[in-house]
Amino acid sequence: MKKYTHAWLAFMAIKRLQYANIPEELQEDAKSLVKWFHDYRDFVIEGSWYPDEVFKDMATSHVIKYRPAEGDSVKDFKKLPKTMKLYSMGQKSPLYKKPFVIESGNCADRCESIAHSIIDNFKILRMEDRGCPLATTGNHIAMRFFILSHYIADCHMPLHCDCRSFSSGANIHGFIESEWDKQVRKSYDIDIPNNRFYYDPTGYPLQAKPTPLIQAVEEDVVNREYLHPWGTGNNNTWDYISAISEYSYLMAYRLLPAELDEKTLTKNDYKATEAYAKLEEYSRYILCDAVDSIARVWLHVWARYRSWAAGR
Repeated sequence: MKKYTHAWLAFMAIKRLQYANIPEELQEDAKSLVKWFHDYRDFVIEGSWYPDEVFKDMATSHVIKYRPAEGDSVKDFKKLPKTMKLYSMGQKSPLYKKPFVIESGNCADRCESIAHSIIDNFKILRMEDRGCPLATTGNHIAMRFFILSHYIADCHMPLHCDCRSFSSGANIHGFIESEWDKQVRKSYDIDIPNNRFYYDPTGYPLQAKPTPLIQAVEEDVVNREYLHPWGTGNNNTWDYISAISEYSYLMAYRLLPAELDEKTLTKNDYKATEAYAKLEEYSRYILCDAVDSIARVWLHVWARYRSWAAGR
């Protein structure tokens, strides 16, 4: 995904935690995270773009690349919360429960590592005296939240989980991501020289002329049921992101069906396909799920820290 898409997804995740119907036992955690976030909102664009602009670990930590495998054995796919669109779509895929191999990528490991580092840094901040050179800062921790959102979002981009190389040639991968970024830039007022959004009275990106896709995501942020568990059988960020990657792999074959040749497909050829005609629909599923996942992972991390701080 591109720069402004990443930042917008992070904002939408916090907006979801503020306005969605959060379970009662998590409401105080969600409320405190929302309040904390708004002190650092001017750094969202920069922080969420660090993995591409500074770390440049795109070939490894932004992906988990799958390929269908030979054989007729049944593969047990992981579970996801029932509200996830990729989950319901993936279960209808002809590749569902078919064998696969993972050829490269460690996005789940990266997400788990950053999630732990956020909690660890909060503990250090709480334990060390103010001004201690060993102590971290709120700015540093906020940047880690935004960095984490980048990797979570990337795992929802189906072509980050597909061994086929649609990034070469006509770069259909980049074309799809650029289309999303154009819609974000068209839908909000962005202070580009200062690398920040302009804000509405509630503190979220100020809408200009939201496109139907962007408006659909904004509505899903508030209206989708919030389910905090990772999904049956998943116990942590690593399990959850691994599950997401499996269904993103399945979704890749809806975005770009198997009969399309990764070496010869042009943008014009792609635009003539039935898959392209459904790109808006598929994009809505992908982006809404990405917002939901960032919110879920962030709240899990925040709640774990608050539980430790409270001595629970």
